[in-house]
Amino acid sequence: MFVTINEDKCIGCNACIRVCPVHDANKAKLASDGQHSIITIDPEKCISCGACIGSCGHNARSYVDDTEAFFNDLKSGKDITVVVAPAFRLTEPEADAMLAHLRTMGVKLIHDISFGADICTYMHIKAVREGRCKKIISQPCPAFVEYILKHKQSLIPTLSPVHSPFGCGAVYLRKYEGVTGPIAFLSPCIAKKFELEETGLAQYNVTFKRFAEYMKNNCKYEKSAKFRFDNTSAYCGKIYPRPGGLKDCLQHAVPGLDVRNCEGVNHLYPTLEHYEKASEADRPAVFDVLSCANGCISGPGTNYDESKIFTYMSRASSVGKEAFSQREKQALKYSLSADKQFRWFENHLKFEDFVRTYQPKDAHSLKVSESDIKAAYGVLLKETRQEQSFDCRACGYKSCREMAIAIARNVNIPENCHQYVIKQSKAAQTNALAAQESVSAQNGRVLSAVEKITDDIKNICADTDIINNNCIENKNEMESVQELIASLTQKCIEINSAISGIIEVNERYKKMSESISNITEQTHILSINASVEAARAGEFGKTFSVVAQEIRTLASKTKLTTGAVVENDKFVKHETDRILDTAKEIEELVTGLEDIMKKIDENVVQTSETGEYIKNLAESIRSIASVLQ
Repeated sequence: MFVTINEDKCIGCNACIRVCPVHDANKAKLASDGQHSIITIDPEKCISCGACIGSCGHNARSYVDDTEAFFNDLKSGKDITVVVAPAFRLTEPEADAMLAHLRTMGVKLIHDISFGADICTYMHIKAVREGRCKKIISQPCPAFVEYILKHKQSLIPTLSPVHSPFGCGAVYLRKYEGVTGPIAFLSPCIAKKFELEETGLAQYNVTFKRFAEYMKNNCKYEKSAKFRFDNTSAYCGKIYPRPGGLKDCLQHAVPGLDVRNCEGVNHLYPTLEHYEKASEADRPAVFDVLSCANGCISGPGTNYDESKIFTYMSRASSVGKEAFSQREKQALKYSLSADKQFRWFENHLKFEDFVRTYQPKDAHSLKVSESDIKAAYGVLLKETRQEQSFDCRACGYKSCREMAIAIARNVNIPENCHQYVIKQSKAAQTNALAAQESVSAQNGRVLSAVEKITDDIKNICADTDIINNNCIENKNEMESVQELIASLTQKCIEINSAISGIIEVNERYKKMSESISNITEQTHILSINASVEAARAGEFGKTFSVVAQEIRTLASKTKLTTGAVVENDKFVKHETDRILDTAKEIEELVTGLEDIMKKIDENVVQTSETGEYIKNLAESIRSIASVLQ
């Protein structure tokens, strides 16, 4: 299989299934997002006809060929011979310039497969006239041959024993020109690689499209360059690319030979079903077939532009007229024996060298029974006969039965069926309606809850207003308390200051008391001395003795008074210390109270802010609730 798919681009439109002659070659699966199908390719069943590439409007289908390998090997110095399909000159305006440039890139030998087509024509005539085969189907088209080998093996005996034009040309180069190196075929067909691999006659299938892209992107060639093939002149083989090319060549050589042609996947493969069932007598001597509707000119490996179809056909017609004219000129009189080219073929070429044999291929097609198909209808939810013959073709198949067979073979999915999707949609709609009713009931309960929530929110809003107002009042009261605390703190400071003054005065008073005490002691001592002296004086000292006694009495009283003063001083100091301690405790309590009041104030502010937030949140919820209502 040489057709490729880009799954990221595939949208599951089924256009590829619609045009594919082998429906089972396409396998549907759901995309990763589950939203649409993707049509993949089964390589064992695909015949690489390329019809899906042309039908894909999303560029999800493409193909691979040997263009890159060919140019890489050419650059490495390999001695490669290039053979060119005649359609290249019909479809590519710069064909000769590109072929001329190939010589500068190292290609020494370039042959026109039109010469191989002339050999092919002659060998077909020889096979038919000499009875080497019965009624046959031509095989220039490798996609068609692949279809027979994989899917219509009962028709293998009807395939022409003669190689294709390419095959005949390659055999001629190998066996009669002595070419031993690799051969590259410049072809319009992506399926040609099958033939190359099965026969081993060439190593590279280089399609027109990829070849032209490479030359234009990587080479600077002279567009006006002239080119001439290395083979001897070809004649009618040049018209093989057009529809019925082989037919025209055969009937020109053998007038009256029953040759019928059929082209295009939409026409050829259904017609093949009728050919298979037809009797040997009703079959033509040669059935000339091509998968491409407009012949090799419109091959999937070309730069075919449908808008230029009349230009292509006009060129092909001109080439045909010239080719037939040249063939007639080289003949002494028109007959097989008189045709110089055919006579040369007869004398120099062996029929056996140009015979191809075929080996069937196992495509692993799964056979299904009627019970399998019935089960598939069940999967598709098609219960009635009418549903089973709806045949809308949206799935890509021509009938619901074909879709059921595809389901039974596990190559498609129910989601690709229009009716299935509709039924699933209706079921989903029914479920949706039931869900809607359930949701409506739930909505009723929700609305009731919303109403209650709304009432509660109103209460919350009212309460938060009260909280805010109380917080404002508390804040004002706190500010008053803080002012009183500040005044009390000041009074404590003043008390401390006054007590400090008292302490200072008390200290001075204490010093005075100490002085008086000293004087008292001295006076007491003096009174004792005076009494002693008065006693000595006798009568003369009696008066002085009385004075000394009074002084002693005064000293005693002063001493007693001083002692009382000391005691009072101790009491004052003790009480003062108590006042100081109390004042300090008051100050500490005030400081602590001030800290507490600050914290309370912060809490009040925070409570106020929280109340405001709750209020705003409640208002928001109420707005949402009103929308829900």
